[in-house]
Order: sequence, then C-alpha cells, then structure tokens
Amino acid sequence: MARISTYPLDNDVVGTDKWIGTDSSGSNLTKNFSADAVAAFLNTNGIVETQALRYNYQNVEVGDTRLNSTISFSTTQGDTVAFAGITGWMISKYAKPSKLVETFYTSPLVGQQILITNADNPSDWGVFSWDSSVVNSVETDFYDIGLTLISSTGNLVNGQGYLISLIYNSSGTGDKNFIYTQGVASASWTVVHNLNKFPSVSIVDSANEVVYGNIDYLNVNELTITFQAAFAGKAYMN
Repeated sequence: MARISTYPLDNDVVGTDKWIGTDSSGSNLTKNFSADAVAAFLNTNGIVETQALRYNYQNVEVGDTRLNSTISFSTTQGDTVAFAGITGWMISKYAKPSKLVETFYTSPLVGQQILITNADNPSDWGVFSWDSSVVNSVETDFYDIGLTLISSTGNLVNGQGYLISLIYNSSGTGDKNFIYTQGVASASWTVVHNLNKFPSVSIVDSANEVVYGNIDYLNVNELTITFQAAFAGKAYMN
C-alpha cells in the first residue's frame, strides 16, 4: 500500500466521499465513513459551534421520562404540534450536546423575541415573544416558558431537531414594554421584566378579563403581583 502522503489531495468534498476509520461501538472494526454520515452526526448532536441552541421535540406521554435537551409540554400534545397554537412549553436546562444553558432562559431571552426552526427544514419556523421563565416545581431540570406567538409556519414534530436563536426586538426608539405569562394558577406572580424602570401594569386572566392586584416594585427590573385568589393569565407592562 502506498504512503498516504503520495495520494492526491481532493478539495472538492461531496457527501458520498469516504474515509477509513475505527468503529468504536462495533468491536473496533475498520470501516468506511461517509462525509454525509459525519455531517449528520455533528448536526444531530449539536457539536458544531453555533449561536443557536439545539433541542429535540419530545411528545411526553404518561409514564415517559422527559429527556434532557428536549422541548416538550406538561401534558401530551401529540406527535405534531402547530407553532400557531403554542403559548408555552417545557424546555430542558441542557441544550445539545448536554450544554447547561439555563441562565440564558432569563437573560437575555425574557422580554425578547426568538426564532425556532426545524434543523432539517428551515421553512418550518416560528417567531415568539419569550415572556417568562420559571423552574418547573416538580421536574427541576426543566423550565416552564411563557410564549406569545408573533408569526409562524409549520410544526413541532416528535423526534425532530429544532434550533432556537435570539432576535433582539429593541429598536432603540420608543418606550419599552413586556408581556408576562402566568401559565399556572397562582395568587402571587413574580415578574422579571428587565425594563430598567417602574412600569405601569395591566392584568388579565385566562379569559382576557381585566383583573386588579397589589403591585410591589422590588427594583427597576422585577416586581410582584398578589391577588385574593389564584388564577392564570398575563400582565402587560409599559
């Protein structure tokens, strides 16, 4: 066999090109590996450095274990979920491949817009306002995220990969505002709005009826709202 250095260099790599390597999961046998297979491995496992966070959508049914690096819902929503009907989701504190990213869910995401796209089909996409981020009280490796749909076309499909990236919606002009979503009924809401001011607050319940509560400003970026009864809804800050 000729020395490797004597073979010509091919700078035009295509997916069906191959090279020889060792299969560590197959008794260390020598095998051919294609460029397509290597690219799929890198993409599926989120190994290539990128500004986007990668997750799989998991349709969690009764008895299932919620997996790391997934987007899911507190109750089963089916194998295909239209972006247009989503008002929130549960998301792992780990993005692929096991990257701890939970601090990102509060800052800079809260109060900003995000783009989610199917990793294999960018024409499947949704743009949402990322309204709130709270650690799930039962499954503490996951966060309950409140979302407001801005625009979308497509779906979450069970087992498929999705990329989430940040879109800053601050234009530098006009007054800042923030929408907080309280997805679980509670008589006390803690709101991190990051507006750097003491905003006016309007509140509605899940039926979009106006509700009044006691507002305590903790600082220019956080406040609490307390009510006489527990309910879910939204708070609009301007």
